Amino acid sequence: MDAGGADASSWAMNGEQEEMGMRRQGWGLRGGAMVAALGLVCGASMTAAQEGTPSATLEVVGQVAHPGHIHSGDCGNLGDVVFPLSDAGIPASGEEDTGASPMAEAAGGGSEMAIPAYVSITQLDASIEDILAAPHAINFHESAENIENYIACGEIGGITYGDNLQFGLRELNGSGYTGVGLISSGGDGGVNVLVYLSPTNR
Repeated sequence: MDAGGADASSWAMNGEQEEMGMRRQGWGLRGGAMVAALGLVCGASMTAAQEGTPSATLEVVGQVAHPGHIHSGDCGNLGDVVFPLSDAGIPASGEEDTGASPMAEAAGGGSEMAIPAYVSITQLDASIEDILAAPHAINFHESAENIENYIACGEIGGITYGDNLQFGLRELNGSGYTGVGLISSGGDGGVNVLVYLSPTNR
């Protein structure tokens, strides 16, 4: 190969290496952005949990109120209730006589085809390590009146980003509800549990 050909080949190899390095850097930046976004979501939501009511448990209003609990065991073999969670529903606004910080009133907007998402936010006196030390699952019910009908469940585990643990909830009994759970350290030795439920069959 002549000198010109060698130079061209070397230039091409250098170009490919530079492009691969840029790709790696791009993926690294995107990955960092995803983790940062997760932290922002957890931080904003957990602030609402800590300031929303004196018990740091979100209150919901309206007809949608799905009771939830953390159980020992897994979704196929639920054990005892270890921690009760706030109902999943539409967040209530803060009331002056409860000492709660004001929260925005729930209001509709945007597309009428949007799928609703219901939220449960609870602060617990436990650590992520305590919860992960044994099998646990989060289970939600149709309502207090129909407590025997389970609508969504998810085993607690998966990937931890810093002090944040995220996992999914699967549909049960043809309810159409699926969800996402986030557990984050509360900074005072406890944890904050955030769950979103959505009726995806609508």
